[in-house]
Amino acid sequence: MNNLSQILLVTILSVMLCACDLSISNSHSSNQNNSGKLNAGAGAPTFEAGDCNANTAGVNWDALMDKNCPRLSDYNLFKLASDPTAQPNSGGVPYDLSVQLFTDYATKYRFVFIPENVKANFNESEVLDFPVGTVLVKTFAMPENTAFRDGPELIIETRLLIHRPHGWVALPYYWNPDDNGTDAELAALGVDIPNMSTIHNGANLAFTYTVPDWTACTSCHAKLSSGVSTFIPIGPKARYLNKDYTYDNSYTVNQLMRWAEGDILEGLPVDTTTVMETIQFNDSLVVSALTNDELNDAAKAYLDINCAHCHRSELTLGEGYSGPAGSSGLQVEYNREYAADPTKFGTCKVAVAGGAVDYPYDVIPTDAARSYLLFRMNTNDPRHRMPELGRATVHQEGVELIEAWINNLPVASCSPQ
Repeated sequence: MNNLSQILLVTILSVMLCACDLSISNSHSSNQNNSGKLNAGAGAPTFEAGDCNANTAGVNWDALMDKNCPRLSDYNLFKLASDPTAQPNSGGVPYDLSVQLFTDYATKYRFVFIPENVKANFNESEVLDFPVGTVLVKTFAMPENTAFRDGPELIIETRLLIHRPHGWVALPYYWNPDDNGTDAELAALGVDIPNMSTIHNGANLAFTYTVPDWTACTSCHAKLSSGVSTFIPIGPKARYLNKDYTYDNSYTVNQLMRWAEGDILEGLPVDTTTVMETIQFNDSLVVSALTNDELNDAAKAYLDINCAHCHRSELTLGEGYSGPAGSSGLQVEYNREYAADPTKFGTCKVAVAGGAVDYPYDVIPTDAARSYLLFRMNTNDPRHRMPELGRATVHQEGVELIEAWINNLPVASCSPQ
């Protein structure tokens, strides 16, 4: 082999080794991003007396367990006390839902904080069984324009659902403009914020936004048995978590799988294709492009997340349990089959409370315009509005979805002949 051949061979081998090393390095980096315990080093409650003024390196777990602190920063949930939308302290994991409760077009930033060395348990149909110490954090921000969710926004409130030894409690925190965005204050009595506005589909929406008081939270977050109320979360069910999420703007993975791999969730089926999953519904979804099956799935999921926390009874909730409006006969859980009993979804059912002369039944298949359910979604009259709490504007895209669903339902006895 001459000198030129030797030089060429060495050059080729060097390039191959560099490429191989780069491939290994990139693979290792990806595995690092998508491995390890999500709550490693997070700490945990000692269940001794908490102190809102404690100087903790991480989350102030003990204060979370027994103190309703006056400031959100007292719990030290985020690296920057002034920004509850990013950078949670150890134990905090961002998450998203495939279908969301509508709140006046607000953007929502969700985090779950789970103490070190404990996990949530998988539940096929209901909210995951989160351990004592868990904190569910949801921050609401109003965008200047809903078409640009990454643009300017006003942070309004941060709600905490805390799993204490005696059960779940809700604490609402208000980002008072008088504090210049540095911290949020406990809003035990709630806050009405007039002149809230956003631009949606080119139109300016102006309304009064309401931060609920902590007792109002139980109006939705409750299940009843023999008149006794138990406070429970609503959103983080497996079917709504069963979607991809992009972590740190760098890698994308299914949330449930990441939680299981990250050792904060146990009991996830090995065959994750058996886990219930819903269509992903958001305001950009083109309803007219959905197939019949997709339309039914989207409508059931929307009614479930927006209405079924009240309008439900037994089924997977357990014998003797119901939502606050479970006795109304309108029961719209996602895992309830429409064909098994259409009246549960309001078909040809006279409204138990309220009602209106021009809307004789909750749902009139093929006639959404005369269906009381759609009317209630499309009005802000307090006597008829549904949901009763949590919105001051009409969810135009939600109305469009349910209108299409009702008009597409099989003809029933009350349908126009």
